[in-house]
Amino acid sequence: MQFTPQQLTGGPRFHHRTKIGNWSEDQELEEIRLKDYLAKKESGQLFVTAKQRQLEEALVPERLSETPDGVLRFGQTVMLLSQQSKGYLSINPYDQVAKDYPAFMLTTSLNDQPAVRNSFIIERCDENDGFDDDVVHYAQLFRVVMAPFGSKLQGPTYLHSEMVTALAAAKFSRHQEVTALAAPSGETKWQFLYPDVRLRLEMEGEPVPAGSPLAVRHVQTGSFLASDEIPYANIFGSEMEVHCFAYQSLNKTQNLVGEKKGDITGDVPLRRQGLPNIWTVRTATHDGE
Repeated sequence: MQFTPQQLTGGPRFHHRTKIGNWSEDQELEEIRLKDYLAKKESGQLFVTAKQRQLEEALVPERLSETPDGVLRFGQTVMLLSQQSKGYLSINPYDQVAKDYPAFMLTTSLNDQPAVRNSFIIERCDENDGFDDDVVHYAQLFRVVMAPFGSKLQGPTYLHSEMVTALAAAKFSRHQEVTALAAPSGETKWQFLYPDVRLRLEMEGEPVPAGSPLAVRHVQTGSFLASDEIPYANIFGSEMEVHCFAYQSLNKTQNLVGEKKGDITGDVPLRRQGLPNIWTVRTATHDGE
């Protein structure tokens, strides 16, 4: 096999039509590449074709539920808007996480159009939880469900989190990992809490208004759903990381003075909830913007 000096030094090559150097092998190699390209194109295995198919599956428009009375109800389809990253909670079915059950990564996306990847269903955990109606109340247990779509999500998935371990942590912040798990469990239970900690106790049991700011607490660990301006690149572009972490103010709250006077007890939170923990539930009639 003969090569020209240009080929040996890695420089520009002569075309095989010049009949110089290793022209016969170059011609055969070009024909093989062309056949391989045409075969992948016909079968849809080209990277650009596969990515386009994935985007089409995940960006199918979805219809949000209406809330004419202004309160959230179980079974409604909603979107979750982060007040810190200004993005909507979204699932990436093509970024799988190693768990006991199939699990997929969650981010916040700036795409504000309702689609199957950023629309969720509020599901009641227990019918005998002390509330007689189907209205969502503060501190009431619920699950956030993603309906199946596309080729990867064959069944419903649930908003899930767990304690930080050596094998389970957020990719960049290393806080508590948040994923969409394909099986309901104790780690898929959540609560809506009033954002102002001074009125949180009084607001427990009250209906949750649609389009208003709130905090989303993970029942199993006591941490809060959060999204900060931490870039997370995927096939949908540059999005923001989602994790669980209690962002709180650092000012002095005089807890011991209040406990001494008998005004509060040790389990009453006094530090303000940080903006990364504040979310808005968007519906068709209440966008929260």
